[in-house]
Amino acid sequence: MPAKSDTDKLASKVVVFLVSFVIRMALIYVANIVDTTSTTNKYTDTDYDVFSDAARHVAGGGSPYARHTYRYTPLAAYICLPNVWVHPLAGKVIFCICDIVMGLIYWSFVDSQLEGAYSKTCDGFIFNAFYLFNPLIIAMSTRGSNDNIISMLVFIAVYLILKRKYALAGFFYGLSVHFKIYPIIYSFVFYFFIDMDRAMIAKGHSYKAITSQLGFFSKNRLIFTAVSAGTFLGFTALFYFIYGWEFLHESLLYHLVRKDHRHNNSVYFYMIYMLYDEPSSTVISLLTFIPQWGLVVAIGILFYYDLFFVMTIQTWAFVIFNKVVTAQYYMWYVVLFPLLLINSEFVRDKKPQLIALVLLWSFG
Repeated sequence: MPAKSDTDKLASKVVVFLVSFVIRMALIYVANIVDTTSTTNKYTDTDYDVFSDAARHVAGGGSPYARHTYRYTPLAAYICLPNVWVHPLAGKVIFCICDIVMGLIYWSFVDSQLEGAYSKTCDGFIFNAFYLFNPLIIAMSTRGSNDNIISMLVFIAVYLILKRKYALAGFFYGLSVHFKIYPIIYSFVFYFFIDMDRAMIAKGHSYKAITSQLGFFSKNRLIFTAVSAGTFLGFTALFYFIYGWEFLHESLLYHLVRKDHRHNNSVYFYMIYMLYDEPSSTVISLLTFIPQWGLVVAIGILFYYDLFFVMTIQTWAFVIFNKVVTAQYYMWYVVLFPLLLINSEFVRDKKPQLIALVLLWSFG
C-alpha cells in the first residue's frame, strides 16, 4: 500500500477532529434533552451548575464565592460567563473546544513518540483515538467538568518544555497549578528534566538513560522556575486583592483539610466516613498526605529522565492515595497512558495481557 501524502494525512486529521467534535456537540444536545425532560436522571455534572451560578454572580458584579460550594479559581467562573451572556450550554462548548486543542497537542506527542525504534509498526491513529474518542474524556467535557482544561494546560507546558521554550512553558505550568493545585506534583520532575542530556541507547527490548546534568541551577531551569512560580503567585495575589481571604480559603486552603464522605472512591473513604465528626479527623486528614507525597517524590527522583512514564506513574499514585477520588480524577492519568504504552513491550509485541489489564481496570 502506497504511503499517504502530507495532504492526505492532513485531510484525515481534519476528518478525525471534526467527527470527534460533532460527537461532543451531539452529546451536549442529548444531555440537554435528558436534563430538561427527566425528573430522576441528570446528565450534567453538578459542578457545571456551580460554575454557571458563580458566573452569574460575577456577571452581576459580585464574587463567585457567593455561590455555596464554589471552591475553584475565579477563572473557572470567568470561563463560564458565556453561559450568562450567550447560552447556558456555552461553557460545555468551550470545554469541548479545549478537548480538540488538547487533541492537537496529543497528536504531536504521538507522532514524536512513534519515531522510536520499536514503534514504527504501530498505528498512530489508535493512540490518538484513545484520547479523542475515549468515552470517559468525552463524558467529562460534555457533562460540564473543566478538568480537561487542567490537562490541556499541563500538556501545553510539556510541549513547550520539549521545544525548549522555557519561559512560555513556565507560564502555562504556573497557570495549570493555579487552576487546580495537583499539577504541582510535576514541579521537580520538570526542573530536573530541563537541561538534561536525554541520549537513549537500546539494550535488547529495554532502554537505558544516559543522563548528564548541566548544573543544578542552570539558566533554563531558573527561568522556568521563576516564570512558573511568578505566574502562580501573580494570579493568587490578583484574586486575593479582588476577593480577599475567601478566595484563599475556598480555592486553596480548603483542599488541605477537606473531608469528603460522599461520591468518593478514595482508599481512605471508609476511614473518613467513620471519623467525619471526630475532633482528630482534621489531623488524620493531613496525615494522609504522607504516603501520597512520599510516593510522588520517590517516583520523581527515580524516573525523572523518562518524562511521560514518570508523569503517568506520579499521577496514578497521587490519585490512588488522594483523600478524594471522583470520576474526573481518573482522567488525569488516563490521558497519559497511550504515551506510556507506545514504546512498551505490550504494544510492541502485541501481547494480549494489555487487553486483560484494560478490562480489569475498567471493571474495577
